Amino acid sequence: MTQKIIITETSVRGVKIYETRRIIDHDRGNLTVAEFGEELPFVPARYFITYEIPTSATRGEHAHKLCEQFLICTRGSCSVLVDDGIQKQEFHLTSPTIGIYVPPMVWATEYNHSSDSALMVFASHRYDPADYIRKYDEFLDLVKHSSTA
Repeated sequence: MTQKIIITETSVRGVKIYETRRIIDHDRGNLTVAEFGEELPFVPARYFITYEIPTSATRGEHAHKLCEQFLICTRGSCSVLVDDGIQKQEFHLTSPTIGIYVPPMVWATEYNHSSDSALMVFASHRYDPADYIRKYDEFLDLVKHSSTA
């Protein structure tokens, strides 16, 4: 049986939720799988994992000019707030079968981490400090100017 990935649009421009295929194997353990470049929106150039994050701590709080990201909470849970400068939406990642695609020019904040959370982030670009927008006011100005251009 070939299960397809389920992709759900959100109210935030370009942000999508992916429910990946899962293979249940009661004897050996379960597996979830998706292929970058075919089923997922880009081929990653890097990845990173945040873990052992205090529940009260906040990560992210930035947008990228060009870089796309795909986030999966591989263990535990965390919340992700995405914001395109007009719409905001919150998601609670609780399963390694659910991922969230964050396109460029979307502000993302990760918070409310469970004590055992591990958030894996795939990025379309290598690390480049110039690609980050770290000030929310600057982000809003860029969004406003891009929508009037």
